[in-house]
Parts: sequence; C-alpha cells; structure tokens
Amino acid sequence: MRYLVLSDVHANATALDAVLRDAERRAFDAYAFLGDAVGYYPDAEEVVQRLAALAPAIALLGNHDELLLNLADGRGDANEAGRSPVVRPILERQLATLSPDSVAWLRSLRMHETTDLLEAVHGALADPWQYLHGLPDAEENLSLLSRPVCLVGHTHVPRVLASVEAPGGRRLWRQLMFRDEVGTYRMPPRARGFVNPGSVGQPRDGVPLASYALYDADTRRLQIVRVAFDVMAVQRRVKEAGYPAALATRLAVGR
Repeated sequence: MRYLVLSDVHANATALDAVLRDAERRAFDAYAFLGDAVGYYPDAEEVVQRLAALAPAIALLGNHDELLLNLADGRGDANEAGRSPVVRPILERQLATLSPDSVAWLRSLRMHETTDLLEAVHGALADPWQYLHGLPDAEENLSLLSRPVCLVGHTHVPRVLASVEAPGGRRLWRQLMFRDEVGTYRMPPRARGFVNPGSVGQPRDGVPLASYALYDADTRRLQIVRVAFDVMAVQRRVKEAGYPAALATRLAVGR
C-alpha cells in the first residue's frame, strides 16, 4: 500500500490545492491525513471539504482540530493550542463559518490509527500532542511502537527518525531532514522509527514550500515532495480576513 501522506494543512487551501495537483502525476493507493485541518489560515471550510472528499484511509485528529471541537462543545482545552493568544480566536472564527457537515467530519477523526505495517498519530505515542523534534523525543517513544514505522505530524518539519539495534544491544539512530524539492529514503529492513511528511499549510524548516510524503508500507520506501504555492495569494487572504499579520509574514520564510 502506497500512501499519499498529508499533515498540518491549517486551513491553507492554496497550498493544499498545489499539493494535490502535484500528487496527481504520482502513483499512490490511498490517502493518509495526520491532523490539523483547521487553524492559522482563512480557508477552514474549503480545506475540510477537500479533505473529506478524499476519503482518507487514515484520518487523524490534530490539536487544532480538537480545540475547535472543544469550543463547539463549550469545553476548554489543555493542549498548547488552547493557550495561544493567536490560535483560539482564529478557531472561534472558523467554528462560526464551518458547515455542520465539516464539523461532523472533524468529529469522525481518530487519535491513533494502526494497520498491518504501520501506525499513525498526530504528535507522538507517549502524548498525542508531544512534538517529536529529535532523537530524545524519538527514544522516549520508540518502546511504544506497535508497528515498525509510525507516521507523525505536528512539528511541520519533514523528517525521518530511524533506529536499529547494533551488536551488543547498542541502539543506533539516523535522523534525516528533507529540504530539497524531492527527497527519498528507504527504511532499513530491521529499522524502526518515525516518518514526518512535514506541513502542507505552514512549513517551519526555513523552506517556504508545502511538504507532503509518499510512503510505501510494503517496501518501506519514502519520498518527500516539496511544492511551491502562491504565498502572496495566501498573504492577501490573511490580510482581507483580518488575521494576524505574522501568519502571513512567516509563510514567505518557511517559519
């Protein structure tokens, strides 16, 4: 099974459309969505409807999605999105514009998915909203893996964290980040670890290109693809919607 893996779209329909157009020329069997359809940018309804129409085989709840649903239910939120002075007002506005069908689709998202060959969470296995920024975080979560490979999002950085057990019980790690337009990696046969496709809607690795992945669960082969999108058009939409200017500025520098 070869998955087209999307994560952290954050209501950026311009970036999502660019990614989906690019992916049309690449072979894959199913979609995997790792969470955070909403938040940050002004196209929440459009993005949720596009994602729902894809009927992802894997469809996860992100921390921004959870906060929006909590707001819909009149509840607070303990994750860091709920403490942000930027995020909460945006999600309150987006909640007011989402159709009942879109809210229902967000409610259908799961915290954790498992197939025969992989599992998937938005953040991490130890904590659904933990950021897997590097090796210490990966080491903390490795023993919780129920499958050889776990797909994760949340950091907005395309990355592989792979581990093998060496003779004598030593554990060796390899960390790869993907800044080029196309990067590939094959997880070694005895390796276990984590694969992050990066962010469609708000890259944070200094590369102002949307990021997605193609992952073949049978061959353990990964391809990370970076795609240009019309940053200026999104920036205009941010200004027109009255969203914080910093959200527009960061898109141009990938931060």
